[in-house]
Amino acid sequence: MKRLTAEVLHVQPMGAEMACLALRLPEGAEMAQPGQFVHIAVPEDRAHLLRRPISIYSVQGDVLMLGIARKGEGTKRILQVKPGESLDLIYPLGKGFVKGASRRVAFVGGGIGVAPLRYAMEKYADADCKAVFGYRSKDLIYAVSACEKTGAEVVVCTDDGSAGVHGLVTGPLEDWLKGGQVDLIMACGPTPMLRAVQALALRYQVEAQLSLEEHMGCGVGACLTCNCKVKRKDGEFGYKRVCADGPVLDAKEVVFL
Repeated sequence: MKRLTAEVLHVQPMGAEMACLALRLPEGAEMAQPGQFVHIAVPEDRAHLLRRPISIYSVQGDVLMLGIARKGEGTKRILQVKPGESLDLIYPLGKGFVKGASRRVAFVGGGIGVAPLRYAMEKYADADCKAVFGYRSKDLIYAVSACEKTGAEVVVCTDDGSAGVHGLVTGPLEDWLKGGQVDLIMACGPTPMLRAVQALALRYQVEAQLSLEEHMGCGVGACLTCNCKVKRKDGEFGYKRVCADGPVLDAKEVVFL
């Protein structure tokens, strides 16, 4: 983790709500792991003092690509930057996904949560892996073609049936679990989706790693605003900081309130 200044290369739209912000990292910058995030200072805006936690969409050499949703004044201001300008980052932050010895990974994403899974698939996916991504409608779809280049099968679900499977990501995921096609689940998305993925992982006794989306203040574990309730190995309950101990946590320990 280090505070650094990165040069803006470009901002490109991805679907109706998302954009990809490409930055050039300075020489010697640490390589981020899949599932980690960046904390960006909102440029030249004293009304938004808190940094914004942003998912890492891809890393290609010294080029860092971030997946940013056009929601809130802070992120909108970040996306207004021009090529050649600079942004103040704390990078990389958090604990990410770990594939370990698992071979058949199912990547499960919903909405904004698809962004960090693109980087995870770059690092971990191949023809033995599968992915299912959920979007509200076809206009919001992004990252699918990039993820298909890993060789993994990618299934798209939409809430309104305007593209792909009409329904939730848990449908295809459960089919794969029933067929014994998954050794490990990596998931990121809204809490109801993660809660459902957790339930399936526990039912079919498959390891799962959940990337939690929580409001963060400091991003380094000092302010305790992103605490998550967890079940400890001794059976008692405690709390972990999503920014420092996560955002990726073992599905067996997460307690959704």
